[in-house]
Parts: sequence; structure tokens; C-alpha cells
Amino acid sequence: MDGNPKPRPSSNLAEATSAAEQARLPRSVLVVDDEENFLILLEWFLSRRGYEVATAASADAALTLLSGRKFDIALIDVRLGTSDGLALLEEITKCLPRPNVFMMTAYPTVSSIKQAFDKGATRYLTKPVDLQELVKALGSMF
Repeated sequence: MDGNPKPRPSSNLAEATSAAEQARLPRSVLVVDDEENFLILLEWFLSRRGYEVATAASADAALTLLSGRKFDIALIDVRLGTSDGLALLEEITKCLPRPNVFMMTAYPTVSSIKQAFDKGATRYLTKPVDLQELVKALGSMF
């Protein structure tokens, strides 16, 4: 033996794999929902998984955020109090050439699902959102 410690490839491989996985993750997510507790939950949950999360409680607040920043993915509630999530989706698709938008609702209808996809939604999730399913869906985007 030459007395020099041998590198531990399994540890380096694990670090490299973790770094590669982190590099693939979308870095920024915009969450638009009029339910404050849901915004807080998603911000906490996604940020702990390496996402940069911004939240908006209305379509107007979301458009303000979008005017100054680009997001990799937007998660938008179909019903936003006095605003319409599908109208926001339409505005986003006018601004961004290929947006990744997940629409969410507790009240899915065939009509709203069809409208969402016709207007450019990437996915349609039913509330309560399964958080593990959401993470898988986000990971599959990149």
C-alpha cells in the first residue's frame, strides 16, 4: 500500500447524482391561488425540494410578478375569487412562447379541462393536490 487514502467513489457518485438531479429541477415556480393556506403550504413544500417559489393571491398580482420575472412553471387555480384562472392562463400564453402551466381546481368539469388544454395548459390537477404527484409532475417537465 502506498499510504494514500483511496477516494470513495460511491460517495462522489451520490454527490454527482444529487447535483445532476438538482440541475434538472426547474428553478422557479409561480403559484397562483386565492387560498392563503394553500399558497403557504406549496411555498414551504416546494422550496424544501429546491424550487424557488413565488406566490400570488390574484391574477393581477401574478401578472405583476410575470412582468418582472420569468418562471419555469406556473401552478394556477382555475377559480381565483373574483378572477378567472383560465383567463390568466390565456394572458400567460400571450406573453410566453411555451409556458409550462399546471391548472388546479377542486371543481373539475369536462368543460374547464377542455378549456385549460385548449388555452395551453400542460397539466390539470384536482384539489386536494397530491403533493408527491405534484413533485413527480414537476420533475417530468425537464
